[in-house]
Amino acid sequence: MPKTSKPRRTQAERREQSRQAVLDSACKLFGERGYADTSLEDICADCGLTIRPVYHYFGNKKSLFAAVNEHLSARIMETLVDDLGDDPDEAMRQSWRAFLDLCDDPGFRRIVLIDGPNILGRAQWSESPVYVKASELVGSTQSPRAASKKFRYNLINRVMMGAMAEAALMVAEADDIPMAKREAEHLIMTMFSRLGDYSD
Repeated sequence: MPKTSKPRRTQAERREQSRQAVLDSACKLFGERGYADTSLEDICADCGLTIRPVYHYFGNKKSLFAAVNEHLSARIMETLVDDLGDDPDEAMRQSWRAFLDLCDDPGFRRIVLIDGPNILGRAQWSESPVYVKASELVGSTQSPRAASKKFRYNLINRVMMGAMAEAALMVAEADDIPMAKREAEHLIMTMFSRLGDYSD
């Protein structure tokens, strides 16, 4: 019986495979070593490619890091509750707990929480889909009356987003991650429970 040969991959499939190999190696090495201690040559050696595809697909080291950050940030989007239902506070609590669970991953902590803001800047974070969605969740816990006061509404959002980012960063840097997660969850949810006192 004649052997059936595997169908040859198209050029587009080979390019996508190479691009994904670079991205996977970058995720691994940026997570293990950090941005400053990872070179493009290290990433090429890890994935078995020359440096040319890296420049072709990503442009430079910072652009590659941005792609890695975006890739990992998609995991945050998966944790955020889509349907707020009748209890926005509970939706916020579930989303916050799920996000804190991501902090168990050292690579995620290093790339998204520690290096990400320093390398990519605050503007990149505040314009990201993650920030927008999280702001919607925070806003959903406020009363309609508060939402009508634009400055106050935006102030609450900004302060809470900052508090959550700093709490997550402390979890990322803590020696005792489980303890840090418990403390962060308690603090943030206590702050949410008291938003109504200011909203009105």
